[in-house]
Amino acid sequence: MGSMFKESKKRSLLIGLVWILCLSVIIGRLFWLQTFDHNELLADAEKKWIYDDKLRPKRGTIYDRTREQPLAWEVDAYIFLADPKQVKNPHKTALVLAPILKISESSLYKLLTSSKKSVELKADGHYKYPEPVYDKVMALRKQGQLEGIYAFPTTMRQYNGNEAAHVLGYVNYDDVAVGGVEQYYDRLLRGKEGYIKYLKARNGMMITDKPSKDTPPEPGKDLVLTIDSRIQQQVELELDEAVRNYQAKGGTAIVADPKTGEILAMASRPTFDPNRYAETINDDNRRNRAIESQFEPGSTFKIVTLAAAIEEGVFHPDALYQSGSIRVGDQVIRDWNETGWGRITYRQGIEESSNVAFVRLGQMLGNKLVDYIARFGFGNITDSFGKRTGIDLPAEARGVYYGRNLYPAELATTAFGQGISVTPIQQVAAVSAIANGGILMKPHVLKEEWDSGLSKKVKEYKPEGHRIIKPETAKQVRDLLRDVVAHGTGVEAEIPGYQVAGKTGTAQIPDPEGKGYLKGKYMVSFIGFAPYDHPNLVVYVAIDQPTTPTGSGSGGTVAAPVARNIMKAALQIRHVQPDQSFAESIK
Repeated sequence: MGSMFKESKKRSLLIGLVWILCLSVIIGRLFWLQTFDHNELLADAEKKWIYDDKLRPKRGTIYDRTREQPLAWEVDAYIFLADPKQVKNPHKTALVLAPILKISESSLYKLLTSSKKSVELKADGHYKYPEPVYDKVMALRKQGQLEGIYAFPTTMRQYNGNEAAHVLGYVNYDDVAVGGVEQYYDRLLRGKEGYIKYLKARNGMMITDKPSKDTPPEPGKDLVLTIDSRIQQQVELELDEAVRNYQAKGGTAIVADPKTGEILAMASRPTFDPNRYAETINDDNRRNRAIESQFEPGSTFKIVTLAAAIEEGVFHPDALYQSGSIRVGDQVIRDWNETGWGRITYRQGIEESSNVAFVRLGQMLGNKLVDYIARFGFGNITDSFGKRTGIDLPAEARGVYYGRNLYPAELATTAFGQGISVTPIQQVAAVSAIANGGILMKPHVLKEEWDSGLSKKVKEYKPEGHRIIKPETAKQVRDLLRDVVAHGTGVEAEIPGYQVAGKTGTAQIPDPEGKGYLKGKYMVSFIGFAPYDHPNLVVYVAIDQPTTPTGSGSGGTVAAPVARNIMKAALQIRHVQPDQSFAESIK
């Protein structure tokens, strides 16, 4: 009995000691957690129960110069998600959704059979959808056909079809700005993200009435461009018609204000629809030819040589020379018509776009021609690459040059626009200097920056430029270019009521294999301005490899009429009154 009592007492004591030991361990652990491990555990708990949600800002709207016509803006949209565990028949669900979401069945099936708790239905360049698509999906869901499919509201970018597509660029489904103003000014348009922090339950639902922290997003800036939507639409119509009628490989057109450098319109063909970029964009149409294409300018470049010769005092309009051909070293350079026009004045040579006349002017200038080409913004042609104009658009090309000192024959061909490659925007900037009286302006597409909703103007673009030739030189060049349209190769650019000045260009296209030039393939162009005595705008048009019933056509027969139609519409839109006496005189 005594021994049993002792054994019982030992067991009780042992159990008590075990309990005391366990209690001590628990108390010690709690003490450790509260004093030494508190911050780490608190952070871990916050990860599980406190939720940070980013708040996406509204992207800024892009307007044309009138501030009345939006070119790119935000609209309500929806994204679709799936809970794969709730999708009972992924094959059938993919079959139903594929034509609605424009995602392939195979891509959808892969998403719907994912092991993840939820997946975004995002593939094949499609992610955000307008309200009509949302309505279709939700109607099918109510019918029980799309179990496990959910929709969440968001916004998406909207554009006016392909209008000014290369100027604007687009925003892809990952919210990355690609090309154009969207990319160049993304920092301004994007705005700043906000965030919200709150306690959440296991299912992610907020369990407090108010978030513990709330920083609202800052909307992006609204941008007003220099583009005039009315002129832009006219340019695109004319360019479409020209490329179609002449079965051309492509084309580009630019309209600019020579006094400010503002780009009033800019278009390239082929083009794409930024609303449907995944379906319409490809390697051929993604380039903005107006700033990215580099090709031999041909006779439009003669304007630079002419201005340099007048500025240096070596051009005498009534002096005579023998047209037709000229030997430079071991090379014979001929006029474009092979035979020339006999012994004519330099004024007549300008009107007829005589290569020989400009070779002679280049020889009179010598290496000063290289200096003037740089002065007109093209860069130094003894370098490998030229100089960008600095236009506020991404991917501007620089031009391709010799990368060394020129041989006499190379300087001779450069004088009439052969042997070097430049961009359309470089030519527009250079000729704008002739039109405005001798000042090289920096071309630009941004006019104003505004707070969201056009509530307050933040910044206005100030034109940038510097003088490169005397006003008298620019005036004499304008007078001579007026003769080109009135009597020479540019007659198809004439407009009743407006005296147009300009220059045609018909440039050979180099063989990609380096074997001279492609036979019968030309880049035809026209660049001009009106009214010639006080120009309101400059228009440039280039058509790539057109075909006509009689051959490939020329700058005078193909590009000049397109430029005329654009110029006439643009002058009327800008309320430039016609000179009725001149209109009557050419009737």
